[in-house]
Amino acid sequence: MTNFEEELMNDIRKRSVPIAGVINKSDLISLPADKIAAWSATLDLPLITISAKTGQGIEELKRTMIKLAPDDWEGPQLIGDLVSPGDTVVLVVPIDLAAPKGRLILPQVQTIRDLLDNDTCAVVVKERELKEALENLKKPPRLVVTDSQEFMKVGADTPPDVMLTSFSILLARHKGDLETLVAGAKAIESLQPGDKVLISEGCTHHRQADDIGKVKIPRWLRQAVGGELDFDWVSGGTFPADLVKYKLIVHCGACMLNRREMLYRLAMAREAGVPIVNYGLLIAQVHGILYRALAPFPLAQMILDE
Repeated sequence: MTNFEEELMNDIRKRSVPIAGVINKSDLISLPADKIAAWSATLDLPLITISAKTGQGIEELKRTMIKLAPDDWEGPQLIGDLVSPGDTVVLVVPIDLAAPKGRLILPQVQTIRDLLDNDTCAVVVKERELKEALENLKKPPRLVVTDSQEFMKVGADTPPDVMLTSFSILLARHKGDLETLVAGAKAIESLQPGDKVLISEGCTHHRQADDIGKVKIPRWLRQAVGGELDFDWVSGGTFPADLVKYKLIVHCGACMLNRREMLYRLAMAREAGVPIVNYGLLIAQVHGILYRALAPFPLAQMILDE
């Protein structure tokens, strides 16, 4: 064991990542117990001796990993903890050029499934049908969830006493850290013409003529700051290690990334001191509807009040 291991442990602990200590290849060499004890004391964690070849210690390692995994490893529910059995939730799902042929996008499907798992009624409509659908309900819905790009129309058609949010904002909490991303939305107010902005998408897809990440968001940000900005784009598994040159990171909803990957990207942004926001929160912010869109999340609203 060298300084490398000690420095690695310190870095891991600084990032609040759970750690299991493992010594492999016990079938090839038997280390003295006092040496293992000394390493364990230096690293300040138990060390499990295993053999990937014979299986020795593997079950102990699995039990240790389960024990170390945080209770909130999978994060909060997508929407289930915001509703009660018997509630009605209206989902606004545009069918436009960006909609995949013959199916819904993943966040919409996941939201419907979570609502069904929590014994609630999901009413799915297009944006032009929302007003009539609300009028036909015997009582107001618990919540209206919209595609972020329809915030303005949906906000106008949804009564002020009905909570409103978007699929992307639900994902911001489910996949990452909503408060961090809301602070990133607020940081848009500090952008200046000429600032460098990174736009990151977790998947690769065929871009439409009016693509959200390549066209619409840059246009809205230019309008917000009143001038040109310097944009970089990355997609898929690519995420730059050097973030300090950016004044803002704009990330997609992360429907194709797991929670650990998104939390890692958020941690990188925090370490670099760069605010980060996701698509839905940005759209709500630049259209002046973010505070209302955070109605289901009062703690996040407080960030905007500060």
